[in-house]
Amino acid sequence: MKRPAKYLAPRFTRGPGLVQTDKMRILITAGGTREYIDPVRFISNASSGRMGYALARAALKAGHKVTLITAPASQPVPSAAKIVKVQSAAEMFEAVRKHFSRCDCLIMAAAVADYTPAYPANTKIKRTGKPLSIKLKPTADILKWAGSHKRRNQIVIGFALEDKAIRSRAEKKLKEKNLDMIIANTPAAIGADKSTVQIKIRGRRWLRLAQATKATIAKRIIREAENVLE
Repeated sequence: MKRPAKYLAPRFTRGPGLVQTDKMRILITAGGTREYIDPVRFISNASSGRMGYALARAALKAGHKVTLITAPASQPVPSAAKIVKVQSAAEMFEAVRKHFSRCDCLIMAAAVADYTPAYPANTKIKRTGKPLSIKLKPTADILKWAGSHKRRNQIVIGFALEDKAIRSRAEKKLKEKNLDMIIANTPAAIGADKSTVQIKIRGRRWLRLAQATKATIAKRIIREAENVLE
Protein backbone atom coordinates (compact mmCIF):
# COMPACT_ATOMS: atom_id res chain seq x y z
CA MET A 1 0.00 0.00 0.00
CA LYS A 2 1.33 3.42 -0.91
CA ARG A 3 2.28 5.53 2.10
CA PRO A 4 0.75 8.98 2.60
CA ALA A 5 2.87 11.85 1.32
CA LYS A 6 3.74 13.00 4.82
CA TYR A 7 5.76 9.81 5.35
CA LEU A 8 7.90 10.22 2.24
CA ALA A 9 11.50 11.29 2.71
CA PRO A 10 12.31 14.94 1.94
CA ARG A 11 14.11 15.49 -1.37
CA PHE A 12 16.96 17.89 -1.95
CA THR A 13 18.49 19.27 -5.11
CA ARG A 14 22.11 20.28 -4.94
CA GLY A 15 23.84 23.05 -6.78
CA PRO A 16 25.22 26.51 -6.05
CA GLY A 17 23.87 27.57 -2.67
CA LEU A 18 22.16 24.20 -1.98
CA VAL A 19 18.56 24.57 -3.15
CA GLN A 20 16.22 22.77 -0.79
CA THR A 21 12.85 21.59 -2.06
CA ASP A 22 11.40 20.19 1.15
CA LYS A 23 11.98 20.62 4.84
CA MET A 24 12.73 17.88 7.33
CA ARG A 25 11.10 17.76 10.71
CA ILE A 26 14.09 17.18 12.98
CA LEU A 27 13.74 16.12 16.61
CA ILE A 28 16.88 16.85 18.66
CA THR A 29 17.69 16.05 22.29
CA ALA A 30 20.27 18.05 24.26
CA GLY A 31 21.67 18.68 27.72
CA GLY A 32 22.37 16.41 30.67
CA THR A 33 19.50 14.78 32.55
CA ARG A 34 19.13 15.12 36.31
CA GLU A 35 18.22 12.06 38.37
CA TYR A 36 17.02 13.27 41.76
CA ILE A 37 18.12 11.56 44.98
CA ASP A 38 15.91 13.85 47.06
CA PRO A 39 14.16 17.16 46.27
CA VAL A 40 17.45 19.13 46.21
CA ARG A 41 20.17 16.66 45.18
CA PHE A 42 20.62 14.85 41.91
CA ILE A 43 22.98 12.69 39.83
CA SER A 44 23.98 14.31 36.56
CA ASN A 45 26.93 14.83 34.22
CA ALA A 46 29.07 17.63 32.81
CA SER A 47 27.17 18.07 29.54
CA SER A 48 26.80 21.72 28.55
CA GLY A 49 24.28 21.03 25.79
CA ARG A 50 26.53 22.75 23.22
CA MET A 51 26.34 19.97 20.64
CA GLY A 52 22.57 19.58 20.75
CA TYR A 53 21.97 23.32 20.59
CA ALA A 54 24.48 23.68 17.74
CA LEU A 55 22.60 20.98 15.86
CA ALA A 56 19.32 22.82 16.41
CA ARG A 57 20.80 26.07 15.08
CA ALA A 58 22.38 24.32 12.09
CA ALA A 59 19.13 22.56 11.21
CA LEU A 60 17.15 25.80 11.45
CA LYS A 61 19.70 27.62 9.31
CA ALA A 62 19.35 24.88 6.68
CA GLY A 63 15.61 25.52 6.61
CA HIS A 64 14.37 22.53 8.60
CA LYS A 65 11.71 22.50 11.30
CA VAL A 66 13.18 21.72 14.71
CA THR A 67 11.79 20.43 17.97
CA LEU A 68 14.43 20.59 20.70
CA ILE A 69 13.91 18.41 23.76
CA THR A 70 16.33 19.78 26.30
CA ALA A 71 17.47 18.80 29.75
CA PRO A 72 19.13 21.61 31.73
CA ALA A 73 21.83 23.25 29.59
CA SER A 74 23.91 26.43 29.68
CA GLN A 75 23.06 27.55 26.15
CA PRO A 76 20.87 30.29 24.64
CA VAL A 77 17.62 28.86 23.32
CA PRO A 78 17.18 29.03 19.51
CA SER A 79 14.00 31.09 19.17
CA ALA A 80 12.80 29.46 15.94
CA ALA A 81 12.75 25.97 17.45
CA LYS A 82 9.92 24.37 19.38
CA ILE A 83 11.36 23.88 22.88
CA VAL A 84 10.37 21.03 25.20
CA LYS A 85 12.04 21.24 28.61
CA VAL A 86 12.66 18.11 30.68
CA GLN A 87 14.73 17.18 33.72
CA SER A 88 15.07 13.41 34.07
CA ALA A 89 15.76 10.54 31.70
CA ALA A 90 12.18 9.35 32.20
CA GLU A 91 10.81 12.76 31.21
CA MET A 92 13.06 12.83 28.15
CA PHE A 93 11.85 9.37 27.13
CA GLU A 94 8.22 10.48 27.41
CA ALA A 95 8.92 13.59 25.34
CA VAL A 96 10.72 11.60 22.63
CA ARG A 97 7.88 9.07 22.45
CA LYS A 98 5.36 11.90 22.15
CA HIS A 99 7.13 13.68 19.28
CA PHE A 100 8.90 10.81 17.51
CA SER A 101 6.11 9.82 15.12
CA ARG A 102 5.96 13.36 13.73
CA CYS A 103 9.65 13.69 12.87
CA ASP A 104 11.68 12.65 9.83
CA CYS A 105 14.94 12.55 11.76
CA LEU A 106 15.80 12.06 15.43
CA ILE A 107 19.24 13.16 16.65
CA MET A 108 19.94 12.01 20.20
CA ALA A 109 22.66 14.41 21.35
CA ALA A 110 21.58 14.54 25.00
CA ALA A 111 23.71 13.01 27.74
CA VAL A 112 21.03 10.77 29.23
CA ALA A 113 21.76 9.08 32.55
CA ASP A 114 22.09 5.30 32.36
CA TYR A 115 20.95 4.92 35.98
CA THR A 116 18.53 6.69 38.31
CA PRO A 117 17.83 6.32 42.06
CA ALA A 118 15.47 3.41 42.66
CA TYR A 119 13.93 5.05 45.75
CA PRO A 120 14.28 8.85 45.69
CA ALA A 121 13.50 10.48 49.03
CA ASN A 122 10.45 12.72 49.30
CA THR A 123 12.22 15.05 51.72
CA LYS A 124 15.79 16.29 51.98
CA ILE A 125 18.15 13.61 53.28
CA LYS A 126 19.76 14.79 56.50
CA ARG A 127 23.47 14.50 57.18
CA THR A 128 24.18 11.81 59.79
CA GLY A 129 27.94 11.41 59.46
CA LYS A 130 27.45 7.76 58.47
CA PRO A 131 27.99 6.17 55.04
CA LEU A 132 25.01 6.46 52.72
CA SER A 133 24.13 3.91 50.06
CA ILE A 134 21.89 4.75 47.12
CA LYS A 135 20.37 1.96 45.07
CA LEU A 136 20.25 2.74 41.36
CA LYS A 137 18.14 1.20 38.61
CA PRO A 138 18.65 1.37 34.83
CA THR A 139 16.86 4.05 32.85
CA ALA A 140 15.03 3.32 29.60
CA ASP A 141 17.25 3.04 26.52
CA ILE A 142 15.68 5.84 24.44
CA LEU A 143 17.96 5.35 21.44
CA LYS A 144 17.25 1.62 21.25
CA TRP A 145 13.52 2.27 21.53
CA ALA A 146 13.68 4.77 18.67
CA GLY A 147 15.72 2.42 16.49
CA SER A 148 13.18 -0.36 16.96
CA HIS A 149 10.16 1.91 16.32
CA LYS A 150 11.35 3.98 13.36
CA ARG A 151 9.28 3.79 10.21
CA ARG A 152 10.39 3.65 6.58
CA ASN A 153 12.05 6.91 5.49
CA GLN A 154 12.68 7.95 9.10
CA ILE A 155 16.26 8.10 10.38
CA VAL A 156 17.73 7.86 13.86
CA ILE A 157 21.14 9.32 14.71
CA GLY A 158 23.02 8.68 17.92
CA PHE A 159 26.25 9.63 19.67
CA ALA A 160 28.84 7.32 21.22
CA LEU A 161 31.14 8.74 23.90
CA GLU A 162 34.04 6.30 24.21
CA ASP A 163 37.48 6.44 25.81
CA LYS A 164 38.95 3.44 23.92
CA ALA A 165 38.17 1.21 20.93
CA ILE A 166 36.12 4.15 19.70
CA ARG A 167 35.18 2.93 16.24
CA SER A 168 34.47 -0.69 17.13
CA ARG A 169 32.31 0.24 20.11
CA ALA A 170 30.46 2.92 18.17
CA GLU A 171 29.85 0.55 15.25
CA LYS A 172 28.50 -2.06 17.66
CA LYS A 173 26.09 0.54 19.04
CA LEU A 174 25.07 1.50 15.50
CA LYS A 175 24.10 -2.09 14.72
CA GLU A 176 22.59 -3.11 18.07
CA LYS A 177 20.33 -0.05 18.27
CA ASN A 178 19.40 -0.10 14.56
CA LEU A 179 20.71 3.41 13.89
CA ASP A 180 21.28 5.09 10.54
CA MET A 181 24.23 7.19 11.68
CA ILE A 182 26.45 7.45 14.73
CA ILE A 183 28.86 10.16 15.83
CA ALA A 184 31.74 8.92 17.96
CA ASN A 185 33.77 11.16 20.25
CA THR A 186 35.77 11.04 23.48
CA PRO A 187 35.24 12.47 26.99
CA ALA A 188 37.38 15.46 25.91
CA ALA A 189 34.34 16.72 23.98
CA ILE A 190 32.31 17.30 27.16
CA GLY A 191 31.84 21.02 27.69
CA ALA A 192 34.43 21.91 25.03
CA ASP A 193 33.95 24.44 22.23
CA LYS A 194 35.87 22.24 19.79
CA SER A 195 36.20 18.50 19.42
CA THR A 196 37.25 15.72 17.09
CA VAL A 197 34.46 13.42 15.95
CA GLN A 198 34.12 10.41 13.71
CA ILE A 199 30.92 9.83 11.75
CA LYS A 200 29.65 6.47 10.54
CA ILE A 201 26.62 6.09 8.28
CA ARG A 202 25.30 2.56 7.97
CA GLY A 203 26.86 0.88 4.95
CA ARG A 204 29.44 3.62 4.38
CA ARG A 205 33.01 4.33 5.43
CA TRP A 206 34.00 6.26 8.52
CA LEU A 207 34.43 10.02 8.20
CA ARG A 208 36.74 11.89 10.59
CA LEU A 209 36.39 15.59 11.41
CA ALA A 210 39.51 16.74 13.23
CA GLN A 211 39.36 19.48 15.89
CA ALA A 212 36.44 21.53 14.62
CA THR A 213 33.98 23.79 16.40
CA LYS A 214 30.73 22.19 17.41
CA ALA A 215 28.94 24.59 15.06
CA THR A 216 31.00 23.22 12.16
CA ILE A 217 30.43 19.64 13.27
CA ALA A 218 26.70 20.26 13.62
CA LYS A 219 26.48 21.69 10.11
CA ARG A 220 28.21 18.59 8.71
CA ILE A 221 25.93 16.22 10.64
CA ILE A 222 22.82 17.96 9.28
CA ARG A 223 24.24 17.76 5.76
CA GLU A 224 24.94 14.03 6.18
CA ALA A 225 21.40 13.50 7.50
CA GLU A 226 20.07 15.18 4.35
CA ASN A 227 22.21 12.78 2.28
CA VAL A 228 20.75 9.76 4.07
CA LEU A 229 17.20 10.90 3.27
CA GLU A 230 17.85 11.76 -0.39
